[in-house]
Amino acid sequence: MNRLRLLFGWPGPLWVFPAAGALLAIGSFLATRDVLGSDYVTWSTVATSWHESLWIPGSLLTGVAAALGATYFPRASPVAAALRPRVDSGLFLVHGLALAVWLCLGHALGLVPIHLAAARQATAGALAIQDVVVGLAGVTTLAVIGFCVGAAVRHWVIAPAVALLAFAVMGLPHEPIFMPIGLLLPVRQWTPSSPRFETNPATAVFALVASIAICLLAASLASWAASRGSVRRQGRPTLTWLAVLGALTAIAFVWRPALTVVDRPVPRVCQQVDGAEVCLHVANQPAMAGTVEVVARLRAAGLAPMLHQVTDVAVSEHDTPGTGEALVSLDPSPRDRRFLAATIPDQVALQVSEAITLGGCLQPGQATKNYDTATVLYARVLQLAGFEDLAGAFGPAEPSPEARELTAMSAEQLGAFVQVNQELIRSCRLSAALR
Repeated sequence: MNRLRLLFGWPGPLWVFPAAGALLAIGSFLATRDVLGSDYVTWSTVATSWHESLWIPGSLLTGVAAALGATYFPRASPVAAALRPRVDSGLFLVHGLALAVWLCLGHALGLVPIHLAAARQATAGALAIQDVVVGLAGVTTLAVIGFCVGAAVRHWVIAPAVALLAFAVMGLPHEPIFMPIGLLLPVRQWTPSSPRFETNPATAVFALVASIAICLLAASLASWAASRGSVRRQGRPTLTWLAVLGALTAIAFVWRPALTVVDRPVPRVCQQVDGAEVCLHVANQPAMAGTVEVVARLRAAGLAPMLHQVTDVAVSEHDTPGTGEALVSLDPSPRDRRFLAATIPDQVALQVSEAITLGGCLQPGQATKNYDTATVLYARVLQLAGFEDLAGAFGPAEPSPEARELTAMSAEQLGAFVQVNQELIRSCRLSAALR
């Protein structure tokens, strides 16, 4: 019975820890609500949400945990006395872990809607356990750190500072030089949600070990602070866990492993369209019909002589497209639907037309004049294919005099022009054909 009461936050009100879990459930749901508006949901997106969605909710939960730690161990508390033979790091650790249990449960509940969506819509893959491990270890780490800091300072005013610091630290892995911090905290920033990749299992194990070390160090530091810096009572365990965490941090920065690995075998599905082939990852199969339709429209708009293959980057084994090939990256859940190229058809149209008409111009050393001319062709193809908004947004404001004849060509005329000038288009020397 006493252990059950501790789980609910005794000696504080028994509703406080569950309420904190409920708040994180709401935060996790809000952080992943965009996924529910996706064209379709993939398991890779759901898996990475276990840790990547924690940046803002995780920062807030750290602040809440600090406030609770300060509330449970205020300055006027009997355990605030300098000599407390029965108070040690275990007391802070037990309360921090009890809070972490509720926060982990809340995080899991907040992600239930996207799991249900993936169960209905996903055509391949499954939830990767290593992502769950990283996410739950991260929640536990943030909860114990926050609670122990609050218990050590013993004033709620520390809570906002702790939340801001957690937000800043979890943002550091966005910079490549600080990427190894993602091995110690949940938010990794560089983890893609492509169905081609899965979280490196070795990094999940490392994150779990680091979480244990960080939690024990936080509890030891809180106990050392509460004992007025008594080296005799808490110095040795504190220094021990500090050395362990320092070693883990050094290993992370020296090791610098790949956070993700290819999830093999990589399944693909292909479909023919008017002499061209479209190949997507099986997880992106719901986008096949829209992709095929767009490819057919682009070929009919004049790209038929040059467009022969469209490949999903999730299944491609090369980074550079071959002759007549366009690589496309599909994002079924863009952050804001008001942006251009937010839908799958717009994404495919933009990437395919750009790869075929501007691919050669993206190499260094190309003349600006040739690029501008190729951009006119790019915009005209989009316009004839029915993507007026994209053509207006990405096309030139005022085409050069020699390129204006492209803007008046019909689809048949543009197709004949592309047929004759394929090599000039590939090498970004189209201006030579319009002199």
